[in-house]
Amino acid sequence: MRNIAPSRSLVRRANQWKTIGVLVAAFGAFVLAVGILLYAIDLVVSGNPSFGFYNFVRGLLIFIGGAMILAAIAIFVRAFTWRTDNDLAKITADTIAPHLDDRFTMIRNVSNAKIGYVDAVLVGPPGVLIFRVLDKEGDWANERDNWLVRKGDTLVPAPFNPTRETLVDMDKMKLFLVQEGLKNSPVLGVVVFTKDDRRIKLSALEPVVPITHLNLLLVNLRTIYPASETLDMRDVTKIVKLLHGQ
Repeated sequence: MRNIAPSRSLVRRANQWKTIGVLVAAFGAFVLAVGILLYAIDLVVSGNPSFGFYNFVRGLLIFIGGAMILAAIAIFVRAFTWRTDNDLAKITADTIAPHLDDRFTMIRNVSNAKIGYVDAVLVGPPGVLIFRVLDKEGDWANERDNWLVRKGDTLVPAPFNPTRETLVDMDKMKLFLVQEGLKNSPVLGVVVFTKDDRRIKLSALEPVVPITHLNLLLVNLRTIYPASETLDMRDVTKIVKLLHGQ
């Protein structure tokens, strides 16, 4: 199995955001400077009927300039913290890689404008398998598309829902593949917990998306990702290139 991450395309995207940040910061600084200049030099005297509008405009320029600079800071933070790999996804891929042949490709840390962020995607003749990978501990229960976690002696709603997150990823992936002319591509999903059963207890009742411990992933993969050959290798290759950013 090929085990890859689109690091180059992600680095390129991060650099693009850095450029955008510079442009936003520069324009924001210019607008802010103009606003401050209009306060320093009164081009319209206070007794003029237009002074109220003039005062509004210079205040608005300062507000817009300041907001753009804050936005630029947020863009820089996003660009410099852009992940080029996902350690949990890499551990998951390394677990199954020796047991799948070269027809299969695991793409980690997928980030696509139309799909969003996905921990990992396995592409092969059976179709496209989306991974949601978690390193949580404790006692978790999955009932259909709902999740509960034990707090003390009580099961309470979980702070997040990996099943619904995976379903959203699957819907986006299906739409993306249809738009790329691959409408007959099966899209599946799985939620993987990397901690072993000594550190996390999992129970499930009719799960909408399969769940598994990482150490049982290879065994469960046979039912989660059947060995049928629905896609020919041309389609597999095309999907890999689309998701890998080549």
